[in-house]
Amino acid sequence: MDNSPAFDGAGLRRRSKSRFGCLGCLVQCAVILALGGVLVVAIIAVFAPWGFYLGGHFHWLPQWQGVGTMHAKSGKYVVYVYFYPTSSGQRIVPESAVKGQAYVCSPRHEIFRMRLGGAMRRGLNLNTDGEKIGFYMHYRPVFTFSQGYDHRPRLELRGHWQNPNLVMDDHSSIQRNFEPDGTVYRGGGKERPYMAEIVPVTIQPGSYSDFQAACKGP
Repeated sequence: MDNSPAFDGAGLRRRSKSRFGCLGCLVQCAVILALGGVLVVAIIAVFAPWGFYLGGHFHWLPQWQGVGTMHAKSGKYVVYVYFYPTSSGQRIVPESAVKGQAYVCSPRHEIFRMRLGGAMRRGLNLNTDGEKIGFYMHYRPVFTFSQGYDHRPRLELRGHWQNPNLVMDDHSSIQRNFEPDGTVYRGGGKERPYMAEIVPVTIQPGSYSDFQAACKGP
C-alpha cells in the first residue's frame, strides 16, 4: 500500500505564493515607482525641457542644486537649494515654475529645513543664461502633523542665472526674519521696515554635503 502523500497542486501554489508574496509585492512596487519616475521625466521633457539644461549644460535629471553664503550684519547664513520644474497653477499667464527644498544655516549653526517655490518667465528657451528667477521659502519641519507650527523664517531670493551660478540677493528677508544675534525673529513684524539691509548671494552648483561643510565652517 502506498502511504506517500497525494500531490496537491493547489497546496503547492499556495505555499509558493506565501513564500514569495512579500518579495513579489516589493518588486511590483519598485516597478511601479520606476515607471512613475520615467513618466514624470517624460512629461517634463515635453512641457519644460529647459529643466534638463539648468546651469548651462545638459543633465539626465531635470533638477538643479547649489550652495551659497550670505554675509549679513547679523552674521553668516548658508543656503542650499534643490529644485525642479513643476506646473505653475496659473491659467492666465502661466510661469515657468519650480519647486523643491532648501536648507538655511544661521550664524548660530542652526539648520532650518525649508519648503521652496519659485518661478521664471513663461516660454523659456533651453538656455536660461541671463534669465530672471525668484525663490520664496519658509520653514517646514520634517514631521508636520500639526498645522499650527510657526513658518518662520520666511526668505526670498531674487536674481538671475549667470551660468553655471545664480546671482541673487535676499530682498531684505534676512533682516526681516532674524534678530541681530542670529536668532529667528518671533515678533509681530510691523515695526520692522520691509526693505532695509539687502544681502547679495551667489549660489554655485553644490550638494547638501557642501552645505553642511560650509555651515560648520567659520
